[in-house]
Amino acid sequence: TPWDWEVEVLLHLPLDEATQRLPPTFAELAEADGGTLVRMRVGSLDWMAGVLAGLECDFTIREPDELRASVDALARRLSGLAAAG
Repeated sequence: TPWDWEVEVLLHLPLDEATQRLPPTFAELAEADGGTLVRMRVGSLDWMAGVLAGLECDFTIREPDELRASVDALARRLSGLAAAG
C-alpha cells in the first residue's frame, strides 16, 4: 500500500512509555532529547491526528506542516462536540 505522508513527531514521553502506547511494529520509535521521536508513513493526516490525540500526551509535530492543520481541525470538531453535548 502506498503511503502518501512521511510523519515525524516528538512525543513528550520517555521511550519506555511511548512503546506502551505505540508498538514499534506500528512506527519507528527512537529516544530523543525531550522524549521519543516517532517516524512513520501514513495514508491520511486526519487519521494520524486521531492517533496523536489518542496517545494522551504532549507532542511536537516536526513534519509535515500539513499535519498541524489536521490536528487543529480535529481539536475544533471535538471542542464543538463538547460544547453541543
